[in-house]
Amino acid sequence: MCNLYVMSNSTDKDLGSSVNTSDEETHIAYLYYYERQIIASLCIISAVAGAVGNCLVILAMFKSKKLRTVTNVFVTNLSVSDLLSSIFLPWEAVALLGEGAWPSPRTEWICVTSTAVLCLSYGSSFNNLTLIALNRWIGITKSKATTRRIYTRRNIAFMLVFSWAFPLSLVLIPLVSDFGELGYEPLYSVCGFVRSNSYSVAYCFVFSMCFSPIQFLILLLCYTSVFRYVRKKSRTMARLEIHSVSGAVCTPERVFRRRLWKRQIAVTKNLVYIVSAFVICQLPFVIAISRQSLAWGIRMTMYGAAILFFNSSVNPVIYAVSHPDFKETFNHMFRRK
Repeated sequence: MCNLYVMSNSTDKDLGSSVNTSDEETHIAYLYYYERQIIASLCIISAVAGAVGNCLVILAMFKSKKLRTVTNVFVTNLSVSDLLSSIFLPWEAVALLGEGAWPSPRTEWICVTSTAVLCLSYGSSFNNLTLIALNRWIGITKSKATTRRIYTRRNIAFMLVFSWAFPLSLVLIPLVSDFGELGYEPLYSVCGFVRSNSYSVAYCFVFSMCFSPIQFLILLLCYTSVFRYVRKKSRTMARLEIHSVSGAVCTPERVFRRRLWKRQIAVTKNLVYIVSAFVICQLPFVIAISRQSLAWGIRMTMYGAAILFFNSSVNPVIYAVSHPDFKETFNHMFRRK
């Protein structure tokens, strides 16, 4: 949402991709009104699918004792942030379909709140993905004793609070000061960062730097380390299996460990899919933002934002398809009469 100050015209007239006024080049976000309708429709679809899907994920956690693991505590927290985003996303559709202004000046606080919540949920989602990556790295590459020592109830509670408190502290800055401003941005016809505030650019840069570089680096390092460890251990286990077959030795304990290891790998693969979906959904938006000096970059920005919002509804589908425990729980839930 930090791109909403870059425009300087969003009229719906068919004026081409850009026009010049005085010394400043002006780009157009929407050539036709139906473009607003398309993006608004995508927002509504994402909101409904995300609300239903994430509610099912949270419900599955309460219904299945098997799902009550440390990793799934962060998965549930991620679902809560996605659910929150889905609940407030329809207000973006309201703003998009307006005629260059928020429907009622008296209710513009809704637009401000919507922007704040979407930024909060985005930051929390990023933090939860990072916490999940750290949990997978520690759980797979470290000993059980180390994992239990790190993931005590107190430490888990601190991590959950931090995942929300850090982005909340950043979101509150423009609400309690003049450093940035949240509300209706007429140039894109959306709820976002108000371009007329001269500090919005600086604030958006600070907000972005507090998440993208650090979290992406942690995600990359954790899953790269997990991949290398899994590949090494899998080769070792394969050699042991060959020796076991030749010696006709296969104890129940070894069978149990092998099954547990395979389950750990399946869960980790599922979480890698979640991170991959998050990155893929961000790419169009990031590409559009990096090309704001070009007309096509500005026109594609809101389409990229719509794809970014769609990420909130993707995760439950991935859980249902590839997570062994969630898949089993969902099947049990829907088979019940």
